[in-house]
Amino acid sequence: MPIPVIDADGHVFEDPSIADYIDGPYRRSSLLNFGVVGTHRLWPTPDAHHFGIGYRSPQAFGSRRGVGPEDWVHFVEEAGLEYSVLYPTSGLAMGLISSPDWAIAISKAYNNWLHDKYLKRHRRLKGMALIPMQAPKEAAAELRRAVKQLGMLGAMLPARGLVKHLGAEEYWPVYEEAQRLNCALAVHGGSHSGMGFDSFTVYPPISGLGHPFSLMIALSAMVFHGIFDRFPRLRVAFLEGGSGWATFWMDRMDRTHQYHYVIDPRGTYRGPTLKKNPSDYLKTGRIFIGCEGNEESLLYQIARLGAEPFLFASDFPHEIGLEECRQEIEEIWKRRGLSLKDKKAILAGNARRFYGLPGRRR
Repeated sequence: MPIPVIDADGHVFEDPSIADYIDGPYRRSSLLNFGVVGTHRLWPTPDAHHFGIGYRSPQAFGSRRGVGPEDWVHFVEEAGLEYSVLYPTSGLAMGLISSPDWAIAISKAYNNWLHDKYLKRHRRLKGMALIPMQAPKEAAAELRRAVKQLGMLGAMLPARGLVKHLGAEEYWPVYEEAQRLNCALAVHGGSHSGMGFDSFTVYPPISGLGHPFSLMIALSAMVFHGIFDRFPRLRVAFLEGGSGWATFWMDRMDRTHQYHYVIDPRGTYRGPTLKKNPSDYLKTGRIFIGCEGNEESLLYQIARLGAEPFLFASDFPHEIGLEECRQEIEEIWKRRGLSLKDKKAILAGNARRFYGLPGRRR
């Protein structure tokens, strides 16, 4: 590959050693005193839909193949990645934790574990922190610690599970701190219960719809509750839903914005004004969207939005292995209708801008 590639969304497979990083009374509690602790005891299960599923790629961990730090080092080197940004697996259920105290404890433990086990292992592995959005002031403090002390690029926000939507005023301390730190925030799906799929008896449509729908909900909450106006330097990505939902969201939100308005005698509505459409926010250079190499609609999304919002995301090792990642990179590189500038932006430039990553070493 003649140009650099940055993987904007990969996943670690948490192991029981995270329990060794838990501080305070939780470390001594009966919850953790069972010898080998499975990660299912540290986070809630993402939903009832994830049971009984498999993965077609023999290199995905769903195919009974564990993936650890050495596997990740091998992956970034063999795939020729300049960087890969790591997100959790079990920790995708972070928003489902009901106890703020436990959310604080497990966030700190995960971040210290990720730093020691992965980020210190290879300079190409970069991390996004977990933060306890259940306790926003503590979440802001943990974001600051993760960025300043552990070298994280920012933090993940769960698309589903929190009591309030992501535009709620309670979360403003987190957005204020992210803007102050000039770091990234990324909304990531993973839990699909309560979205209208609970009566489905097969998993593929739940995954296919759950990710983009949850991202559209999160983006709508942040746009229509004025987050990007109040925090004009905030950068947020919406990951693992592909790119095809972007223009659908633009058309639907612009239409409803034009024909419906908010009656708020208190003057507290902070969403788009009549002079600004919801779609305008996607063109500010501060909202980013993960994409995959084999998306047929990617050219249309770029025709409407430009290439600037889109980030190449492998999702390794959740659904794909090394060969599939190479293939998806190649598909973007050889895609007819994409300019060289667009290819460079999607494969690396946009991720560099979103995450604040340094330029490629010569």
